[in-house]
Amino acid sequence: YEVGKGDIDIVLGGQKNIRREYTHPTGIKQAGMYMRLNTLNYGFRYNAPKFANIETSIGINGMLQNNKNKDATDFPIPDYNLYDGGIYLYGKWKKDRWSVSGGIRYDLRHVHWNDFYVCTNPITGFEQLSNADDPNADLQFEAFKKTYHGVSGSIGATFQAHKNISLKANIGRAYRAPNITEIGSNGLDPGAHIIYLGNRTFAPEFSLQEDFGIRLKFDNLSGEISIFNNNIQNFIFMSALADNHENPILDAQGNRTYQYQQSKAQLNGGEFWLAVHPKALKGFRWNNSSSLVYGFNRKKDLKGKETAGEYLPLIPPLIFNSSLSQRFEPKSHWLTTMIPKFEMEYSAAQNKYLAVGGTETATPAYTLFNIGFTAEITYADNEYIQLLFQANNLLNQVYQSHLSRLKYFEYYEHSPSRRYGIYNMGRNFVVKVIVPF
Repeated sequence: YEVGKGDIDIVLGGQKNIRREYTHPTGIKQAGMYMRLNTLNYGFRYNAPKFANIETSIGINGMLQNNKNKDATDFPIPDYNLYDGGIYLYGKWKKDRWSVSGGIRYDLRHVHWNDFYVCTNPITGFEQLSNADDPNADLQFEAFKKTYHGVSGSIGATFQAHKNISLKANIGRAYRAPNITEIGSNGLDPGAHIIYLGNRTFAPEFSLQEDFGIRLKFDNLSGEISIFNNNIQNFIFMSALADNHENPILDAQGNRTYQYQQSKAQLNGGEFWLAVHPKALKGFRWNNSSSLVYGFNRKKDLKGKETAGEYLPLIPPLIFNSSLSQRFEPKSHWLTTMIPKFEMEYSAAQNKYLAVGGTETATPAYTLFNIGFTAEITYADNEYIQLLFQANNLLNQVYQSHLSRLKYFEYYEHSPSRRYGIYNMGRNFVVKVIVPF
C-alpha cells in the first residue's frame, strides 16, 4: 500500500501440517506418529522514501504455532504453543562506486507446554495419550515455559574497484533461539528410527561472522570467490549416547539415542564459482563451483582430540560441481531452443567427523556423472512448452552422502553386500514438462 513516496508491505500466511507415519506391521491402521501443526506467519514492513541516497525499511515479523499430538503410539515432542516476533531497521546507502548496507534486529520467542501424560494400552500394548487422573499414566513431558530474546545486526560494503571487478565485505552478529526438538524432545521419532533427547536448559545461539568476497564479470568469463569465519556461542548439535565401551545405546528395536549438546564452536571455509562463456562460441557455457566448510568444537578440553570430539557433526566435505552446456536455436517454427548438458559432481572423502558414541563414521569420496536435455517447443503464437530430460548417476555409482541420515538407518549385523545403511539413489531418469500459463 503506497503512502506518499513510501509504501507498506503486509504478508500474512497460514499453514496446517498433518503428519502421520505408519510403523506397525501388525496394526496397519495405527499411526506411529500423528501430529497436527498450525502455523500463522506475519510480516509488516514500511519502506521509507529515498533520502540523500539512503534507503530505509522498518518492520516486524514472526510466527505463531500450535502443535497437537493425535491418536499415535510415539510422541517425540509435546503439544506446545510458540509465539515468535522480531522488530528490525534496515538501511542502504549507495554513491559512486560504494554501496553500504546494514541493519539491527531484536527478537523475542515465548514457548510453553503443559504436563504431557502417556500410558500403555492394555489391549494393543502400544503407548497412547493419557492424563494426570489415570493411575497408570507416565509424565513424558513436564510442563515448560520460557522466553528467549536477543539482538542481532550486520553491516557490509561493496566497492566497485573496476568496471569488471567488485569487492565485498561484511560483519554480522546472529541470534537463534532453540527449536522445539532441541529443548523438548523425549521419545522416538519413528520416521528416523532415532530417540531424541532435548535439553530445556539451552540458551540461545549467538554468532559473530566475518566474510570477504571478490566478484569478476567479463565478456568471456564470470566468477566469484568468498571466504568466511564464524564463531558461535552456545552452538547446538547432536551426539549419540554410548555405553562405557563406546558402543551406541540401542533400545529393543535397535533405535539409537541422540542427546542434544551445546558448546562453543567455529565454522570457517569458502566457496567459488567460475563460468566460462566465450563470445566466439555463442551459446556455450562451462560452469564450475566448489565449497568447503570446517567445523570445530571449541571446548578447551577437546583441542587436538579430532574425531574424539573436536570435529562437529554434519559438516559437508569438499564439493566440486562442473557442467558443460550448449544452447542451440534451430531455424524452426516449432523447435526454438535445444540445450544439451553434461554434469559432473564430486564429493571428497569426509574424515573430519564426530566419532563419539558412534555419532558418525567416515564417508568415502565419490563422483557422479549426469546428462540432460532441454527443448522449448512453440505450438502457437507466443505459446510454448518446455521439455526436460535428465539422466542422473549414469555409471550407477554406489555412494552415501555424508549428510544423509539414512546412512545409519539399518541395524543388521551381517550384510551380504558388506554395505551398511541405506545408500543414495542409483541410476535414475527424470522427465519434466513445463507449460507456462
